[in-house]
Amino acid sequence: MIGSDILEFKKWYKLDNMGKFYASIIDSHSQNIFRFSATIRDDIDQTILQKALDITIQCYPNFNVNLKKGIFWYYLEQTNKKYIVQKENSPICFKLYTNSNDFLYRVSYYKKRINFEVSHIISDGIGSSYFFKSLISNYVKLRYSLNNIEIYNNSYIQSEEDSFSKYYNTKLKKKNKVIDSDKLYYYKGHKSKNITRYFEMHLSVDDVLNIAHKHNTTLTILIISILIYSMKDCMSEKDLEKNIKIDVPVDLRNYFKSASTKNYFGLISIIYKFNNRNDTLDMIIEEVNNQFKTKLTKDNLCVRVNQMIAFEKNAFCRLVPIFIKNIVLKTIDFFTSKMCTSCVSNIGIIKFDNKISNYIENINILTSTINFQFTLCSFKKDLSIGISSKYKYNEIIENFCTFFSNSNIDVVINVSEVE
Repeated sequence: MIGSDILEFKKWYKLDNMGKFYASIIDSHSQNIFRFSATIRDDIDQTILQKALDITIQCYPNFNVNLKKGIFWYYLEQTNKKYIVQKENSPICFKLYTNSNDFLYRVSYYKKRINFEVSHIISDGIGSSYFFKSLISNYVKLRYSLNNIEIYNNSYIQSEEDSFSKYYNTKLKKKNKVIDSDKLYYYKGHKSKNITRYFEMHLSVDDVLNIAHKHNTTLTILIISILIYSMKDCMSEKDLEKNIKIDVPVDLRNYFKSASTKNYFGLISIIYKFNNRNDTLDMIIEEVNNQFKTKLTKDNLCVRVNQMIAFEKNAFCRLVPIFIKNIVLKTIDFFTSKMCTSCVSNIGIIKFDNKISNYIENINILTSTINFQFTLCSFKKDLSIGISSKYKYNEIIENFCTFFSNSNIDVVINVSEVE
């Protein structure tokens, strides 16, 4: 994917806090990748898609970069090579990085679908969605000769801002409670290092919202609660004594003024322990609701963010060579990856200009995983739930999907198994 020069000089970008973490573990067990997909009305025209990417990358030059290794930290260097769009020929969320000359994103197409895959090193889900919406908008505008279209671009995106550092507060010392990993519940299905199953669910967002409103809750809380409820029948009596921990990424741009396309997210953790097998969905929703009210506050998010960047800001750690940092961060990743049952991320509503939306059939988002996790988004009347699982067979996911069909909601599921 190398072509003509598109830049006269190379610019470099500092990695944000989470970008540094993901860069340090990029050659370990898993690369953290988002996959955004859009199904368009007609088969994709490769030439037009290439033009749309060329226009989009000019607005988001911080995506057209290579990962380089410094003495103390990794950094991003703008590449003078042009990415060439190709027909899809790689597995879903296939690794992007093998050496320092690789692009950290991929744009491909197959029949009517456009895929945009991007490394978590560059951006989080919300930041990446800005690029994705711009790419799709530019393609549809060119493909169907549309005029007077609002295109998402960096005229209002402060792409170079590191919001983690901007809002770092040295006065916050409070620590969140950490649960012993032995007291956490983990699904015990057959796990494969080499195979990942991806489920793409589509269902009516109105139907799901109706269920949420009947239970006096939000869509996100409902989905988390259904996931927890789906675990009950898969748990042994001993498992019922353990805590289910669902990590929920939170877009910090909603709490701290920022329009950065870099990583800028926090985490809240929902903890649930079954009283017994008679716990109802309403009981779970009530508990999850209460925890959201308590944990989803600006003050609590500040504490969590400060914990996330404490290592980076430590004066001693700054002077440690990168190869030592890599060892430490890989060790941290090994243990933290075992500190949750699953993860649910809601990217939210994906919006386009109305003229653009008329040519888009559906949107889906998936992520790479080392366990199993869920990524939600909605587009027009469609709720898309992307599920990634390292398990060959996962009863929890089956129970989760069955809940909606038993609720008389039509569900369309596409399943892909990637080796």
